[in-house]
Amino acid sequence: MDLKLFHMKKILLMSFFTLLFLQACKKDQELIDNKKPEERVAEAIDKYSKELISSEGGWVATIKTTVIEGTYSFYMNFNKLNRVTMLADYDSEAVESTYRIKYVMAPSIIFDTYSLLHYLQDPNPRSFNGESGQGYGSDFEFEIREQVGDTIKLVGKKRLAELTLVKATAADKEFYATTIDNLNDYLTDNPYLYIPDPKTSSDKIQVSINPDPRLRTFTLTSLQNNLVTSGSSTFRYNTKTGLILSTPLVYNGLTIVAVNWDNTNGKLFLITESGSKIEVLKSNVPIMPLHFVMGITSKFLDVPGIAALPGSSTSFVTAYNNMRTAVANRFTVPTIARDLGIQFDDASKTFVVYMTVVQNGTNAFDAIYTYSYTKTANGEYKFVGPPRVGGGAGAAVLPQMNTFLLNRLVAQTFTLDYYNDTPNGRVLGVMISKETPTFFFTGIIE
Repeated sequence: MDLKLFHMKKILLMSFFTLLFLQACKKDQELIDNKKPEERVAEAIDKYSKELISSEGGWVATIKTTVIEGTYSFYMNFNKLNRVTMLADYDSEAVESTYRIKYVMAPSIIFDTYSLLHYLQDPNPRSFNGESGQGYGSDFEFEIREQVGDTIKLVGKKRLAELTLVKATAADKEFYATTIDNLNDYLTDNPYLYIPDPKTSSDKIQVSINPDPRLRTFTLTSLQNNLVTSGSSTFRYNTKTGLILSTPLVYNGLTIVAVNWDNTNGKLFLITESGSKIEVLKSNVPIMPLHFVMGITSKFLDVPGIAALPGSSTSFVTAYNNMRTAVANRFTVPTIARDLGIQFDDASKTFVVYMTVVQNGTNAFDAIYTYSYTKTANGEYKFVGPPRVGGGAGAAVLPQMNTFLLNRLVAQTFTLDYYNDTPNGRVLGVMISKETPTFFFTGIIE
């Protein structure tokens, strides 16, 4: 047989069987539910589009982030014009944006314009205090995995952040619109919260709730025999109770699982594992001196931005402004010194002064100065230098920082106290020179 003819017949035969196979596959596809693939895709898109807008009360959305591990929730209301209105547990101002239902390997919801959800994946840490380049580890494109009753479960396409949508009620919407704000206002207006110590008749246990989205910590602290003990747990917001702790907090004979906010009467209660309620009480004065908690339950005094905070002395403000001017004059490109702060760590007895130097409006460099310290029983701090210098700008602006603050730290003794910044509804920490009492500055306690 002619070899060329043989190969031609072989090719024709293989092509024939390939055609039969493809036709069979196409027939099988068309026979699934008696619908073509494109028909099933259109049906899925239509199904979930109708499902989203059919809930008259909207939806409660809960997302678990993957970089900064936390659970955040939203109220969402979708309409047929492909717009969604959101409220978040970190922002009660309603924001409208757009969304799409699209089939990308599976039915998917894509939030395609900037919304409150996007805060959690903003790569600029200055925008929402997330991790640089990653944010909190959220997504804005989600694949729908399944629907069970009134619940739709989704997963992010990039970072696999889990998102759950549950049909909401009018009470759920009210929780995001006003209740969270009322709770946060209560915490701001009443910084000295406590419960009676169940083991004694006179001691108090300080109750601290930090609603900062990155931290979200619930802390109990008490002072006994000049020793501070504390316990903390992270929390998430919940429309039924107020706050739910990520893990039960066992402290001084109590096991706390949640915090209940009575929005009608403006009262706060701790919920124990057995279901009992402990009313949180208010004090007009701090529960314990700041030096007992600084470095343990609180570690930072921050002066964000470029201006000293209320309650700082004139001599500090002058020195701070002179330092910022000297730093600006130190370089040939536009330079700003900002975001001054200090950090205490009681365990390692280290004290850090830090600042950010920004050039050309975008390039940020840290200036970091680390000391060791000692503290007396009555809260007097001595700092041991010279400091360990770090950060991209630490060495470059060291002379200006020495004149401003660093030389004073190793030469003088300092104490800590509270400062009531009444006009702004907050309590700040104040650091005071013992040798020069006219030199003191305030910072946000974190």
